[in-house]
Amino acid sequence: MTIARRGILIGGTVLFAAPLARPALAQGRSGPVRLVVGFPPGGSGDLFARFLVDPLREELGRPVIVENRPGAGGVTAVEYFLRQPADGSVLMMHTGSSAVAGPISRRNPPYTPNDFAWIALLSIAPFAVAINPRIPAQDLKEFVAYAKAQSGRLSYSSAGIGTTVHLAAEALNDAAGIEVQHVPYQGSGPAITDAINGTVAYNIETYGTLLPHHRGGALRIVATLAETRTEIAPEIPTAKEQGYDVSAGTYNLLAAPNGAPREVMDHVSGAIGRVMARPALQAQLSALGIAGISSSNPDQAKAFVDSEVARWTPVVRRLGIAL
Repeated sequence: MTIARRGILIGGTVLFAAPLARPALAQGRSGPVRLVVGFPPGGSGDLFARFLVDPLREELGRPVIVENRPGAGGVTAVEYFLRQPADGSVLMMHTGSSAVAGPISRRNPPYTPNDFAWIALLSIAPFAVAINPRIPAQDLKEFVAYAKAQSGRLSYSSAGIGTTVHLAAEALNDAAGIEVQHVPYQGSGPAITDAINGTVAYNIETYGTLLPHHRGGALRIVATLAETRTEIAPEIPTAKEQGYDVSAGTYNLLAAPNGAPREVMDHVSGAIGRVMARPALQAQLSALGIAGISSSNPDQAKAFVDSEVARWTPVVRRLGIAL
């Protein structure tokens, strides 16, 4: 998949301190590249990062190590990341939560999307809505009717306050006219576990994360928040088909700390583009309902982030989501 339709070339002049100087990453240092992830092992953001470790190592010629720093919906990782050197030795795998949802849903955000040197948009994945199978509902309409009858006694789990799933769930609750309490967790893994054991009524996550639980009977997916039905589960209708005008998902972006030289960004962007173009990886992602993107560059990644900020900021304000 490409993002040519989203591409807005904003260009600029790249200045180098000395004509013969090359950034540390481009020199092929032997030290590892640390890939910071703001969520614990097991969630969609962590799994995606681990898909890339071996092929990215081959392209960069350096070891790549995933460094999990969960907490506060990705804020803990960001605060750590922004203190790291901007030489390409430390990169961050962002989800929609850390890139956009977190900062725009806070009254006093500790960072903004402009604090990063965006390298590439890597993937887009729609969300699905999964309920505990003991709930007597087979589709989203039936679940909404059940939730209304419970008079605010139900709850839902998310990967954290100010995450994309938090915003998506609140948008869905608003569109459906239901009152459901939010129970945030430090990552999607424990949030899903409590939906399975019945501590909460439902969970929103990516298809790739929820589908094995759905097929195994531990959860029941009642809707996709994609614009159209997905290829991996075409039998599951969209929320829009069922009368609720909500579409949402998440995405993965690669970033360096602000101040990274453009040569470093282009070098990493080219390497990750070659990784994302590998047929085996594309097939692996497609099986999880993830659209892998191989043609992104720093300018397009920045334009994509800007478009998501413009899309979700009015929703956050309208629903009164302010942390």
